Amino acid sequence: MFFRYFMKPMLLLACLFFMFFMVTSTSYSEEPEEEPRLPLAMEVFLKKPQAQQYDIHIHVTNVSSEPLSVDVHDLPWTPPNDSKWLLAYRMDAKQTPIKQLNFLGNFGSRRIRLMPGESVQDTLVLNHRIPSLLEDIQNYGVQLQWECPPPSLRFICKADAPQAIAIPKGDSGKPDVLAIDAEACRRLEVTIGLVDVPQHHDVLFLLTAESIMTDIQKAQALLYQVDDFVRHCRPRWTNSWAVSFFTDARFAGFVSDLENKDYFERGLWQQANIGQYSSQIRMLFRFPWVRKQSDSVYLSVYR
Repeated sequence: MFFRYFMKPMLLLACLFFMFFMVTSTSYSEEPEEEPRLPLAMEVFLKKPQAQQYDIHIHVTNVSSEPLSVDVHDLPWTPPNDSKWLLAYRMDAKQTPIKQLNFLGNFGSRRIRLMPGESVQDTLVLNHRIPSLLEDIQNYGVQLQWECPPPSLRFICKADAPQAIAIPKGDSGKPDVLAIDAEACRRLEVTIGLVDVPQHHDVLFLLTAESIMTDIQKAQALLYQVDDFVRHCRPRWTNSWAVSFFTDARFAGFVSDLENKDYFERGLWQQANIGQYSSQIRMLFRFPWVRKQSDSVYLSVYR
């Protein structure tokens, strides 16, 4: 009798232990594994391209010994990523957080292949993101901060890279002074066939022969020259710029330009626009308006 009464609680305890073990094991097994970080090191720099304009340049560099591929959706300046990692505070006694605007965007699924040491870069204009920026700088000063590595992103941070940028109270907003060889730039403009660089856009409109667009080697050589022009003559840009190639300088410009709207309706703009290139995604789009000739080629200007 004693044995029977003794075994009942023992069996109950054994059952409870077994159930606890199964639940615990299941909960641990169902925990998602953290996705490994990519060996892409992020750096952030403050730039002042013109008076009272504050930009941050973001560089993401392949620090591994192997080529890497990254999706444009994972880049730190692509919405909504841009609003997840960068924090802004007034430099007052309470370190008051500053409200930032969020921007929506529709980005196609593109992957960027980065060789060892190669970087992809872009810019966030703080004046656009923080409506009170100039007032906050004048009255308090502004501090930008981010965690390293950013929890919401898959990147690492470059060793010893700062995790904060301070804009002191009353900063004059004087633009950066950059040395540019004007004569060398004029020669490069002729070499690449530059027609125009629209204001507030990192875009070049070039006069280009069809024979260059149909020959990949010639197109690659031209893009190397364009990259030289950007590096020496547009140092405020990152390596994320674009080119539109035209066979007739009259049509060189955006479709939205007043004259080009009429040219587009008549089909003339499309005939002249024989190519487009994005240095960020490293893609050359040839003859985008001609169905039988239209294609895309992966070309990088990294050397």
